[in-house]
Amino acid sequence: MGPMARFTDHTDSLTTILPGNAASGTVAKGHRLRIVDVAGQQVCDMALFMRDDPAEHCDVIYSCFAVERWRLGVGDILYSKRMRSMATIVADSCGVHEWTGGCCSHDLNRFLGRDAPGCKEAIETEMRRLGLSSGLLDSTSCLNVFMNTPHQSPGGWPTLLPVSKPGDFLELQAEVPLLWVATVCTMPPPVNGLPLSPIRVETFAESAAGELP
Repeated sequence: MGPMARFTDHTDSLTTILPGNAASGTVAKGHRLRIVDVAGQQVCDMALFMRDDPAEHCDVIYSCFAVERWRLGVGDILYSKRMRSMATIVADSCGVHEWTGGCCSHDLNRFLGRDAPGCKEAIETEMRRLGLSSGLLDSTSCLNVFMNTPHQSPGGWPTLLPVSKPGDFLELQAEVPLLWVATVCTMPPPVNGLPLSPIRVETFAESAAGELP
């Protein structure tokens, strides 16, 4: 399947992803994408692509540049690498995420003394399962949902335990048809709390937003 791959929208879906696994799905224009931390203190890495042309991906660095902030919040827009609106943040019960992209990898884990694949490999494997080239994944296409890495003066960037509680969520509204690919991070504390736990991804029409758990 080439860069103009076609995917079918599933109006309503609920996907539970276990630590180290990956999953994917689509979101119709105007519908919602909700990422839920089921048990708390668990990071989810999610890459967003244009459903009808996955060669165009979300760019979190450009999105931060557009608002002149390293932290995005409700009302802010996630832009593509071509500066087209992809999604709007419409709700956020946690408020703490890492918005500058990147994802852990086997190389990074080795550097840290842990010989294990990372989120990068999990997302790439899921992309290949979809028939997409893993080369379409870029570090700036990744949202590090619930990751707690505050940018401090005069340049500190520590990694702290996530502050997300059970049931906390980040909710986006698709401004174009989207393809999402996500994995549940397996890095040890302080990146994640213990035990590692699932992430739930929900997609639904805006009218159903108040009906979901």
